[in-house]
Amino acid sequence: MLRLFFGMTMALLFSISGVVSAAHSATPTVAVIPFGLKAAVSRDITLEDATIVSDYVYDALVNSGAFDVVERDRLEEIMKEQVLGHSGPVDDRTAAEFGRLVGAKYIVCGSITGLATRKTTGELVGVGVSQSKVFAHVAARFIEVETGRVWLAGRGDGRATNTQLNAPLRIIRIGTDKVDFEQVHKALEDAADNLVNGKEGFLKRMREHVRRDKD
Repeated sequence: MLRLFFGMTMALLFSISGVVSAAHSATPTVAVIPFGLKAAVSRDITLEDATIVSDYVYDALVNSGAFDVVERDRLEEIMKEQVLGHSGPVDDRTAAEFGRLVGAKYIVCGSITGLATRKTTGELVGVGVSQSKVFAHVAARFIEVETGRVWLAGRGDGRATNTQLNAPLRIIRIGTDKVDFEQVHKALEDAADNLVNGKEGFLKRMREHVRRDKD
C-alpha cells in the first residue's frame, strides 16, 4: 500500500512538473538592450540619458505577463563583460549574438525617434491658459536570437502636458507651462507603454503573428 501511494505521489509530481515546464516554455525569454537616440531634440528639453526609455519598455514587458524578461542587473553585468557598454544600440547581428549569452529567445532593441515640444496659449472663461506639450516617439524591434531575423517591429507614441492658469493681470498663477524632467519622462513612459500594449503594439501583433503561424 505504501509503495502504491509512493508511486502515485511521484507520478503526480512528474505530471505537475510537466505542466509547469510546458507553461514556462510557452513564455518566451526576452532581453531589452538599452535604447539609443536617433532624433533631434527640442532645445528646451534636457535629456542626458536616452536609454531610460528601455527601462520603461522593460517594465511594460514584465507587467504584461507574456514574457520572461532578463533581469536588468544581469544584463548590464554581461554587457560590461562583453565590452558592449551603454554607448548606444547594437546592430541586429550583434544583438542576436548577445541574446545567446543571456539565454534569450528574443532581443528587443530600438531608439527614441522623436522628442519635441509645442507651446500654446489661450483663454478660458477669462482665465489665461498656457501649455507646453512634449511628444515622444520610439521604435523597436524583436530580433529572434536563433535566426537573427526581425520577428516584429513597432512604434510607440506618447505625450505629456504641463498647464499654467493665469488670472487677469497675472496676479495669480497656478501650475507651470515650463518643460520639466518629469514631463519628458512621462511622455517617454507613455510611448513605451504604447509600443508594448497599444492598439498596434507588440502584444497585439505577437498574438496575430502566432495565429498566422498556427493557420
